[in-house]
Order: sequence, then C-alpha cells, then structure tokens
Amino acid sequence: MLEPNQFEVKEKTLSLKINLAISLLAYLINASYSPALAIDSRQAEITSIELQLKKDIDADKTSELEPVKRQLDALIATKGEAQLYLLRADVKYRMYDLKGALSDYDQAISLQPKSTKAYMQRGTANCVGENYEAALNDFNTAISLGETSADAYRNRAGAEEQLGKKEEAIADLTKALSLEKDKERQWQEKLMRGRCYFATKQFEQAIKDTSAVIAVAQLPEDAAVDAYKVRGSSLFFSAKYPEAVTDLTAALKGLDGKSKAGCLVLRSMSYLKLNDKAKAEADMEEAKSLGFPQRKTQ
Repeated sequence: MLEPNQFEVKEKTLSLKINLAISLLAYLINASYSPALAIDSRQAEITSIELQLKKDIDADKTSELEPVKRQLDALIATKGEAQLYLLRADVKYRMYDLKGALSDYDQAISLQPKSTKAYMQRGTANCVGENYEAALNDFNTAISLGETSADAYRNRAGAEEQLGKKEEAIADLTKALSLEKDKERQWQEKLMRGRCYFATKQFEQAIKDTSAVIAVAQLPEDAAVDAYKVRGSSLFFSAKYPEAVTDLTAALKGLDGKSKAGCLVLRSMSYLKLNDKAKAEADMEEAKSLGFPQRKTQ
C-alpha cells in the first residue's frame, strides 16, 4: 500500500513528465514557425541563387536564368533588399535586359548607398550601354568609398578612354597593373594602355606595351589583332616601315570595314616609304573600295 507521501511524489513526477512533454511539444510547434528559422530558410535560398549565378550562365541558357529570375521576383515581392536587387540585376544583365538591370542597380544603391559592389556593377552596365559619363561617375564613387581592386581602376580607365581622357586612363591602367594579382591578366591593362599611349603620340611606350601583349601565350584572337594594329601604327609613326608592314599585315587578317581601310592606308604609306609603289597603290585602291575618304581637290 502506498503511503500518502509516496503517492504525492509519484503524482508530482507524473505532473513533471506531463509538463515536460507539453513544453517539448510547444517548443517543437513554435520552432516549426520560428521567425529565425524562416530567416535562415530565406537566406539559404539566396545563397543557393548566388551559387547558381557563379556558374557561367548567359542569355544562351535562358532556360536556366528564367527560374532564377522568378525566384528573385518572389523574394523581392516579400521583402526588397539591396542584395536581392543586385542578384536580379545580374540575371537581367546576362539576359541583355540592360534597362531592367540598371533599374535594379538603382534600387540596390538607394537601399545601400555605400555599396561599392553596386556602383561597380552599375558602372559596368553603363559602359555596355555606352553611357560613359555615368559609368565614370559610378567608378569614381566606388573608388571614393574604398574600392581598391585592379578591376575598379581598369574599368574606370575604360570609361576615360572612351571619353578621350587618355592621360587619366594611362594613370589608372598603371595603377591597375600594380594591383593586378593575376599576372596572366595583365595583358588587358597593357593593351588598353598601349592604345592610350598611341593616342597621345607616345609611340615607344605603345610599342613596349603591345609587344608584351603579343608575347602572351594563347592570346584571344581579337586582342592579338588589336595589339598588332596598335604596334604597327606606332611603328609607322616611328619611321620603322618594314616592321610596320609586318604588323599591319598581321592585323589586316582580322579586320574589316573602316578599321581595315585605316590599316591599309598606313601599310600603303609604309610601302611608299620603302619605294614599293605597286603595293602602295594596290593597298590604297582597296582602302578606297572600303570607303576610305578621299581628299577633296581644290
């Protein structure tokens, strides 16, 4: 037979077990709808999207981009955040929706006005849209906010080059070269700087930079053509006519239209300096057929 105190102990033990069970059930129920877990789930989805976008997905793979865009649309509809607008801008940019991308970059910047990443990406989009003044302003802002990457200075130099600010571009490209950690990418800065040196009639410097570019193994074909064109033109203006002919001939293999006509004219003039009148006349005739403007006679 149970004594009263034994019954009381057992009753308290049972009550404690029931309370613990209720508490555990309440915890599990609450945990299922916990705001913290909801936030974690949302962040996990965002992280998943970021990982997807690290892949080489472009507009040729719209079937892969459309679902990502729909995910971002839904997340932004719930709560618009700078990070989400940046991700969606990236998707739109890859899908060649430049106007949509710029709109999302604007939204991201309005929410996070000190985001160097947003200014860098909007600057790149503005360059693609040939709005170089806006691009320059974006890169200036990114750098003023503390962006110190080689990309920042190279991209700003690209805008400066297009705006005719060649000396400023040379300074930025020199800075970018000092910051570029990947030595295999330095040919990009050197090719751009070579063009700017040529434009400012610093021909020896242009020859030096483009020679370094041409020496790079597995150089993209369009970059090689550009390098030969710049070096060949610089050699012509340095009165090194045989070398100019060689480089301009290499460049002509990848040129057409006005660019080809300009190279033909320089090669024609080089041939004249070398007393090869027949080749000079042939090049000039071909340049005229491509629309090279003839001087008006008085």
